[in-house]
Amino acid sequence: MFSVKSFGDQAGAFSLAVSLQLLCTATTVITVAAMPVLAAGANSAATASKATATAPVSGATLKKRTASDAEQMTPDCMLSDLRDTRLTLNQLKQQAVNLFLEATRTRMTVSDAPVEQSPTAISLSMFDSKAKYLAPRKEWLVLYVNTLEPIVHLLSEDINDVDTNGRSVSRVIEERINPLWNTWRDQVILINKSLDQVQGSMPVGDEEESADSNSVIAKAALDMFQRAEELEKVRYRAALILIEEYKKDAAAKGTSAAPVTK
Repeated sequence: MFSVKSFGDQAGAFSLAVSLQLLCTATTVITVAAMPVLAAGANSAATASKATATAPVSGATLKKRTASDAEQMTPDCMLSDLRDTRLTLNQLKQQAVNLFLEATRTRMTVSDAPVEQSPTAISLSMFDSKAKYLAPRKEWLVLYVNTLEPIVHLLSEDINDVDTNGRSVSRVIEERINPLWNTWRDQVILINKSLDQVQGSMPVGDEEESADSNSVIAKAALDMFQRAEELEKVRYRAALILIEEYKKDAAAKGTSAAPVTK
């Protein structure tokens, strides 16, 4: 629920998915970093770029939920899941920022002051439709997209799981969080569409031929970032509701809402 691993422990699957994606791009990153000191148009860089761009996407999937999975969703597990989802959303926002910065690179001159720190947030005011941006570098787009794909995929998988199997919560909690869940579902679906837009605009050929992709990529990255911000508001609200209801339930039963430690 509001998580990439609402039912069952999905941390291993997610970590593996990201690791596999980064393995596919590691060679390319090294190549790009060394490009300033290599001869322009080196065949090795082109080969690495092509191999990375066509690398198969890791099939990260959620484990099928069982009856025991639902029974194990205790208050502390639910709240821990929501805490972990905040970390997931932070990763999503970071990659959206990276995509935006890649699509809005300008050529430096001696009159430009060097930037000391990249922004941690992006907005439409940071995009100048009249600016002459450098063409996005395919290798870096592949890296950012390959990191985003497993995150968005697992968020989508969780939606399918909950919509199919429901939630193991009380009727009161269900009624309070269902409107939030509808918002969560809609935002994740739209983030997935924005990611598709980035993938559809990946440069294919000479940089000059792909320069018009800047606007599409930058605006798609902005959309993903803003929707991730909305998801964080939903996640936070859901956590407050669960804490409130779990405390009420514990008080009614005369027990503690905190997990017992041994």
